Amino acid sequence: MKTDTKQREDGRATREKLLDCAEQLTAKKGFASVTSKEICQMAGTNLAAVNYHFGSREGLYEEMLYRLHNRIISETALQEIAQSDRTPREKLETFFHLILWSAERGGRSALDTRAIQIWMHEALSNSEAFLPILRHLATTKFPWLRQIFAEYLGRTPDDPVLYSGLFSTMAPILLMNLKEFFPIRKEETPHRIFSDPTFHQAVHAFAFAGLDALKKTVAL
Repeated sequence: MKTDTKQREDGRATREKLLDCAEQLTAKKGFASVTSKEICQMAGTNLAAVNYHFGSREGLYEEMLYRLHNRIISETALQEIAQSDRTPREKLETFFHLILWSAERGGRSALDTRAIQIWMHEALSNSEAFLPILRHLATTKFPWLRQIFAEYLGRTPDDPVLYSGLFSTMAPILLMNLKEFFPIRKEETPHRIFSDPTFHQAVHAFAFAGLDALKKTVAL
């Protein structure tokens, strides 16, 4: 019995090690340039480990991206916000607090930052392997996010105005997370600006100003 337990624990440890190594290598050069051999060598395991634990290299890729996105924001967190007794404004405030690198939160950890950078890089890679992850998120996390925005705007889930408000609000936040791809030194602008709490407060104010304008000026 103890042997079985030890094997399961070793299997979980190996699985996590493979994910960690795949993440580190992807952060350096993108998953398309990473081989299973590299991942296994870095993890200190045999080449068959990827297929054993994930079914394929693509299975490892999907699991890595699911794990990364959950570090950014989990489905449980979105569901809790959407189903809470908070006012529509408070729900959006809570969502922004989780997403933005706010001064109150003390900034994201290095792992959180890497998760966002890898996610954005892979999202822009135009890889077909990325599509199943997007479909999964469209049926799990996105409905809760849509509900949060729909309540604030007073719109139905299929209203084009809702999507206009949602995507217009998220665009600046996504831009903030693309800062690592700007071809300038980190000590220069805009890197310094993106780490300034005032910048995050301004993005927050801008988001609500746009959403409030939609509520007032677009006819129901």
